[in-house]
Amino acid sequence: MNARLIIFLFLFSVQALAQHQLTGRVTDTAKQPVAYATVALLRDTDSTVVKGAISDESGLFVMDKLASGTYRTRISAVGFKDVYSSVVTLSAETATADVGPLILEASAQNLSEVTVKAQPSLVRQQADRLVLNVEGSVITRGNKAEDLLRYIPRVRYEGGAISVGNKSNVLLQVDGRQMGQGSLASFLQTFSAEDIVRIEVITNPSARYDATVDAVVNIVTKKSREQGISGRSTLTYSQGQYSRSSANGSLTLRQGKWTVFGSLNATLPSTAYSTQTLDRTFPGATQQNTLLTLNTYRSLATNLNADYAINARHVLSLRLNGNWRRGNTDTDTRTRSTVAALADSTIRTENFGREKANVYDLNLSYKATLGSDKSKELTVFVTESLLNKDASQFINYQRIGLNDAPDGPVTRLRILNPSQQRNLIGQLDYATPVLGKKWRLDVGTKYVFIRNDNTLQQDNFVNGQYQFDPTYSQAGLYQEHTYAAYSNLSRSWGKGWSWQGGLRIERTEQHLAQSALARTYAGLFPSLGLNRSLANGHSWGVTLSRKVSRPSLSSLVPYRNLIDPYTIIEGNPMIRPSFAHTLDAFYALGSLNLFANYSYIRDQITTVLRADPATLRYTQVMDNLRNGNDFYVGATYAKSITKTWQTNTTLMGMGNQTSTAINELSQYRAAGLWVMLTSSNIISLPRDWKYELTGQYMSPARMGLFTQKGFGGVSMSLTKSLLAKQVNLRIDVSDVFRTMTSRLESNYGQVNFTMRSYNDSQRVKVSFSYNFGKKTVKAARAGSLGNDEEKSRMR
Repeated sequence: MNARLIIFLFLFSVQALAQHQLTGRVTDTAKQPVAYATVALLRDTDSTVVKGAISDESGLFVMDKLASGTYRTRISAVGFKDVYSSVVTLSAETATADVGPLILEASAQNLSEVTVKAQPSLVRQQADRLVLNVEGSVITRGNKAEDLLRYIPRVRYEGGAISVGNKSNVLLQVDGRQMGQGSLASFLQTFSAEDIVRIEVITNPSARYDATVDAVVNIVTKKSREQGISGRSTLTYSQGQYSRSSANGSLTLRQGKWTVFGSLNATLPSTAYSTQTLDRTFPGATQQNTLLTLNTYRSLATNLNADYAINARHVLSLRLNGNWRRGNTDTDTRTRSTVAALADSTIRTENFGREKANVYDLNLSYKATLGSDKSKELTVFVTESLLNKDASQFINYQRIGLNDAPDGPVTRLRILNPSQQRNLIGQLDYATPVLGKKWRLDVGTKYVFIRNDNTLQQDNFVNGQYQFDPTYSQAGLYQEHTYAAYSNLSRSWGKGWSWQGGLRIERTEQHLAQSALARTYAGLFPSLGLNRSLANGHSWGVTLSRKVSRPSLSSLVPYRNLIDPYTIIEGNPMIRPSFAHTLDAFYALGSLNLFANYSYIRDQITTVLRADPATLRYTQVMDNLRNGNDFYVGATYAKSITKTWQTNTTLMGMGNQTSTAINELSQYRAAGLWVMLTSSNIISLPRDWKYELTGQYMSPARMGLFTQKGFGGVSMSLTKSLLAKQVNLRIDVSDVFRTMTSRLESNYGQVNFTMRSYNDSQRVKVSFSYNFGKKTVKAARAGSLGNDEEKSRMR
């Protein structure tokens, strides 16, 4: 983007943006702060909910970006009666207002008997985010965090990767902070969905977020509000081709100024089963690979949060996430090559892999609420993340004849791949009203240091011992420094209008030892947003931003990994960062939400295959495409159709177009259109049983240089609460008709490749959870570790 145009847009946003702000404090009758009460801003004329907020640890709440008008607030908290504030008017003369202390009275019901009642799940579009409210919903019972992702419109979760529409650089946060890549999978697979209040999706983040972040998914968990101890324990067992099981528990201690939350999540010895068939076609030759893979694994993940409220305005927090994973992978591959229509050879490859990975994230943060009107906020934190991984493979391959009889000598080799990755972050954020308190200014700065020390060593077994092979061995030390700063301004004014505009600058320095790679690049990343809330309760919004995508650390190391005699995976230190301009829009009409996105991507990073007809060998590498255009449009309908039937249905149309040079082709063009449909339906049955039926379908789709064949599936579940809702039982049957089979094709130049895979998705799962202690809950205090995007690049 032209620099003068960027500056013009930024200055325009500075002149155009402003806002009104409303503050208050929630206490109980003993004048003790009530943390995490729900605050609803109501239009005084018709009691329409305009905006929502959550009180913090000191009972304070702030709502900004408000339009001129007359309002009142409604405060709700489990175990208390609702209370309403007095009417307040926001105008050009009264840019900010404080509704004063709002005192909650305990409800007549004994708090020891208060439970969170099941509420229907609700998808709601807010000005800058999509919210899935799940607290108390039947969809949380006996489920894990990853199970909830499939209920969110536009969100897909496959193979540990999350995408939002056509955006794959998604930042996943838990209470405003992100776990490392190694801890993330364990958290999603083991953390109880019953400990989650809501999930928020920001489809086009502002300049406050790293320029690499295309979308944000934030999981907000809940903890006890009452003094004392509360917790939950869960056991899960599932059976498909092989069994899987897990156990997890959580405890919350709230005592005085301290709030401590801890969870322990154990994946018991489990097995993942998958089959693949790969067909490759060359001029005058074909090759078919059949793979059977068994991955036996176990893991232990911990999460420890400790908050200390120095006083009502100052909070210190410590966050520690850890994950220890051990796994063995056994893959049996049969490669049958045919030349000139005659069977030439069949090779059997046995690959036994071992992996040990230890990950931890440690964060210390300080948050201060400043100013006489408590409208200013300062946050400072330092974060360190470490990933230590030790992976090894032992590979044997041999030609075989009829009836699998050996037909030649056995070739043996081993691959050793230890790696250490370190991520150090320092960040400061400050928010304050400016220019007569009509505008709100957010500014911040950030420093990131990343170090990846990776070794790939191949040893061939010769004359009874392993000998080093320099052809497939590489050691590399990669270091990266990133410096960033941002400024964001916002304002709301009459008739429901609101603006936001920001500018982020980032400078990155990269260096790879043992090679000539040393490069520096910098960029400006603006963002603009316009929203309007209409009198009839409808709303619409448009956001525009510029983004960058950096390659993962592992893909930059110049390694060569031999999978079998005909398959190699290589690193590529010459991958360039990818830049994108993205536009998002929505129009919310109550239960119906319409949305759209368009992105132009330069130097798009994707997986590229290279074929060698002389050796019948395929090489896989990450590389850049010249440019691409992606878009999607769709609608979500979330509503209780009857008293016993609730639906959450999303229909999307998607498409992309690519123009690039690739391999030996000077010009390659491809385009595609496809549709996706997901529908979740909950039906209430007699005796408090709940039945859920979920279906999904995707027509043939094009992704990068690959085409995905159409597929669909159906899943169902039964849930019931027992013993005064202290115990939840859930029975799931996934992929009922065993139709969730992936089929990929890729055809360009000398590449002619198809793959069919199945990952043991037809399963029966039984979950049993038990709740104890206080049942009054709150949403956890949000806090970012600050290394959100950097850790997503750690593998």
